[in-house]
Amino acid sequence: MKKLLLTSLVLAGFAAGAFAQGSFVLDNSSFANGISVLTSGNYYTGTAGIEVWELNAAAVPAGLTSYAQLQTDGFTLEQTLASQSINVGSISLGNPILMKDVSPAGTPVVVALAAWNNAQPTYAAGAAVTGADSGILAFVQPTANYNATPPPTPPGVAWPNQDLIMVPTPEPSIFALTGLGAAALLIFRRRK
Repeated sequence: MKKLLLTSLVLAGFAAGAFAQGSFVLDNSSFANGISVLTSGNYYTGTAGIEVWELNAAAVPAGLTSYAQLQTDGFTLEQTLASQSINVGSISLGNPILMKDVSPAGTPVVVALAAWNNAQPTYAAGAAVTGADSGILAFVQPTANYNATPPPTPPGVAWPNQDLIMVPTPEPSIFALTGLGAAALLIFRRRK
């Protein structure tokens, strides 16, 4: 019975170690760049939400410009931080961001931060608020294996030399009008 129990514990330990993981500290207060509204340097102060997305890759995918591309490019949502306090573009969290999908454990990955400027619980809900601003920023981020023994100190955020710029989110009516306009152009084109 003791052998069975001991073997089960050892196998469980190996199984747990097989899952990849990584962590980093999200604190950009010492950087020259931060979270802005409309233009670079117009730093945001107030309540915001941030989603942390992760992609096991060595470089940011080319042409990543929209939130919708995160899933199509293979990113995984790792953590949602709603109702965070942003002060002059800076966010400083006390606890590290834990990402369970980093593979191999503790290696650099691409992190995408999706931010919105209200207290809604998710990016989609925050971006749907009339008058809301939202945006994304992606960069390569070193990580630490938080399940290592002893656990290493997680690296700080590798914030790039640019701002995460939040811009007004188009309202659904804008998309509807754009679609109707495109359909009208196609109809008129076929008649000629």
